[in-house]
Amino acid sequence: MAATASTFVFVALDGSETYAIDAYVPDAVATNITFNASGLAASTSEKYWQAPKDVYLVDITGKAPTAVGGILQFTGATQSGHTFRWANQLDTLATRMKHKVLIRGGTQFGVLQF
Repeated sequence: MAATASTFVFVALDGSETYAIDAYVPDAVATNITFNASGLAASTSEKYWQAPKDVYLVDITGKAPTAVGGILQFTGATQSGHTFRWANQLDTLATRMKHKVLIRGGTQFGVLQF
């Protein structure tokens, strides 16, 4: 496999806005996904996306790299219980898992692959 692209979708708590954030997914375990809110994410993009207001993470789409999944991180801290597996998030999977993870405004949202 090779590195792949992904999209993380966030919805404002009040429903007023949706944020589709592009992500670069390295093809290795124990790596950070990188994010770009204004275009194509690359290996040199930021390791986090900062929520501009309170949002919910509602969807993750992508391809299955070598890594099995990821664990969410909020401002560098691992969030136990907030994990996903790439096999459940494939962009070709109509029944992919949906999410509803609250992220407070100002939080730096990141993902560490496992």
